[in-house]
Amino acid sequence: MRRKPKTLPPTLRDKNRYIAFQVIGERPFKKEMIKKAIWDVSLKTLGELGTARAKPWFIKFDEKTQTGIVRCDRKYVEEIRFVLTLVTEINGSKAIVRTLGVSGTIKRLKMKFLKEFGWK
Repeated sequence: MRRKPKTLPPTLRDKNRYIAFQVIGERPFKKEMIKKAIWDVSLKTLGELGTARAKPWFIKFDEKTQTGIVRCDRKYVEEIRFVLTLVTEINGSKAIVRTLGVSGTIKRLKMKFLKEFGWK
């Protein structure tokens, strides 16, 4: 008989925050381009150790509305917001990343900040 793997209790889990963002650029961008741009700027700004501690993770990106979600550790929200503002170029085209808001759950983030862009 197979046993179900145990999940960590909430007290031992990492506390994450989710950041909604919008990309404003000269042209529409693909998910992979934005993912690479955010990752590169994070490594350049925070270094490998800082990026590892902040744990930025690309959750979702809507190419039609150019909006997306990034997850990070709750202690490093401001660092990741700073990293997003430092993105000035994506794949050779000028662009800026605007932070829409921060939340503790994806559901609440979508309701509060991404509803106007058609997220459900």
